[in-house]
Amino acid sequence: MAALFLSGSLTHFNAGHLLRLLQAARVTGCLKFERAKEKISLYVEDGRTLFATSTGATLRVGDVLVRRGEVRQEAIEFVLAIQQDRPGLRIGHMLVESGALTADQIREAVLAVQRHIVLGLLLWREGKFQFRPDERVEDEEIRLDLDVDMLLASALTYAIELRDIAGRREAA
Repeated sequence: MAALFLSGSLTHFNAGHLLRLLQAARVTGCLKFERAKEKISLYVEDGRTLFATSTGATLRVGDVLVRRGEVRQEAIEFVLAIQQDRPGLRIGHMLVESGALTADQIREAVLAVQRHIVLGLLLWREGKFQFRPDERVEDEEIRLDLDVDMLLASALTYAIELRDIAGRREAA
């Protein structure tokens, strides 16, 4: 396990500050965040965010595919049932192998989930973080390669959309 390099509280630094710092330093490692029972890990290579994982309730690949109308909910439920008997087999691989979807459709859905995790993290105002240099994501074929400035612009758009949705709910 890599040595701890940087740690602190999100009351003093937010995820955007930390990602800018890591991008400027062009470091590689894993930036881990935790609040309550939720944990998010962002894997960074040469300062660019490549992959995110979350233990919290988050958008799933199947949800994205169903919302986009690329696959029916029944197909997702079917592959989830198969996955219970064959742990480790990924839903995306099963859908591509069956001919239900293309690899590009799966890639776009995975990237949407990844962006959703990272954008949600940028809204955190409490919790703690730690960065461990040289930790790398293993066995992941799909990588985000997010530039921090583009990510922050997306987060601003996301926050505005959430505010607008909340405003419409209050008006209704």
